[in-house]
Amino acid sequence: MPTDDRRAATTGDEERTELLAERYRMLQRIDAGGAGEVWRARDERLGREVAVKLLGTDADEAFRERFADEARRAAQVSHPNVVTVFDEGRDDGRSFMVMEYVRGRTLRDIVAERGALPAYEAARIVAQVAAALDAAHEAGVIHCDVKPANVIVDDHGRAKLADFGIARAARGPGEHELIGTARYIAPERVLGDPPTEQSDIYSLGLVAYELLAGRPAYAELETDDLLRLRLDGPPPTLRGRRAGVSDEVDRVIGRALARDPRARYASAGQFARALTQAADRGDATSVLPGPKALRRSGPRIDTTLALLAVIAVLVGTLAVFAVFQSGGLPTGGPNASPAPSASAAAGRTPNVVGKTLKEARPVLIGAGFGLMEYSPESGANGRPCSIVRQVPAADASFQRGATAQVFYVAGRDCIP
Repeated sequence: MPTDDRRAATTGDEERTELLAERYRMLQRIDAGGAGEVWRARDERLGREVAVKLLGTDADEAFRERFADEARRAAQVSHPNVVTVFDEGRDDGRSFMVMEYVRGRTLRDIVAERGALPAYEAARIVAQVAAALDAAHEAGVIHCDVKPANVIVDDHGRAKLADFGIARAARGPGEHELIGTARYIAPERVLGDPPTEQSDIYSLGLVAYELLAGRPAYAELETDDLLRLRLDGPPPTLRGRRAGVSDEVDRVIGRALARDPRARYASAGQFARALTQAADRGDATSVLPGPKALRRSGPRIDTTLALLAVIAVLVGTLAVFAVFQSGGLPTGGPNASPAPSASAAAGRTPNVVGKTLKEARPVLIGAGFGLMEYSPESGANGRPCSIVRQVPAADASFQRGATAQVFYVAGRDCIP
């Protein structure tokens, strides 16, 4: 390759004009991570935009061979919800993979901007990713790095799973840290077991959790505590994280996140179908009547009732006005105290530090809190499942119906 057609790589989103493998014009860096960089490029031979992933220069020869092998296997996966792999090769000692360029945003960016998604929308996205995984599994490819950053939603609302085979290439000792994403890795992989279809399903369960909760499971934990909890603690639950999510949706995700791979769904598609059914049953949103239905001719009972209600309100208003005009006062006299407001302070916060989550929940709800949120406390020591911190603090005032937050020592079967 001619040296005068090459310039040093730039940082950020600046452009460069390097011609990779005498074919791919590198235009703009769009992402970077432990496995290398992803660039928007132009295939000069076919005249189309592509995405090029450049493997990091510190990868050894064995890893590069597996990278190329997995790229070839990933290219066998053809599905509308999969980012297609076009080519792989080496140029000047650097391994690269050429993929379909998708205009859109990752799920990571969508959740960061919008927060928790409606259950039906989250289920629709999960179903598309599950279809991609089923196609890959049928072709003998395990993704191993299913996470929001690897799912792109294009301008037409179609979800596409990217980076097939990248994490699967990291099979050697110590290489797991180079590629793997601890926050989305399955418990058996933490123990060193080989990746399977069920480990992809576990990761998809964590993606579904994040879409519904608006943040990753145990977002407050660092890597060591997170992995320890994944091995020793219960699966994360949506209860207490988001109001309005049905128990059935929570159970479906809980099964996908079972610690034992054999207890999970048999396929990603089976998980997606269960989640869609649970979301449909638990979603309070209904189809509104069309314009023609709203313009029906003739009198209707509900219209009549509405008119009677308006008349009753007017009569009541006139009656109250007449009482005040005559000098009357509400019952109780001039010194009567007004009725307490529903938003008035319910009292003082009970002390639940030292109690277990199961013990604390009835205490807080009985005191007037509407919801108890709970999270494991990073680095906390003490009796497993015991509460080490609470917000509001003990004896602080609170509003009736407010949410109490408690932080506990991670352990087995803590969730009430």
